[in-house]
Amino acid sequence: MRRCTWRDCTQTAAARVRFELPNLLAGSERDYCQAHTAQVCAGPGTWVQRWLGPRRAAQPVLPGLPGAAPAGRSSERGRKGVGP
Repeated sequence: MRRCTWRDCTQTAAARVRFELPNLLAGSERDYCQAHTAQVCAGPGTWVQRWLGPRRAAQPVLPGLPGAAPAGRSSERGRKGVGP
């Protein structure tokens, strides 16, 4: 696992951040933990190039939809076309 490149941070890197103009680090990429990624990306000319490690987006629970199935494949797999 990569470590955060922020000074003396001991956390595992969560994202690779790319720097572009007008940032003084333009043309470079660095790995940061989640907390430092948020801090670095607040500046101009920065963006998250990619997230590192296993990450899965969580499906939010929508109000008014009790017992909604989690995101994924439809329960009607294998059916093609329209009709009964």
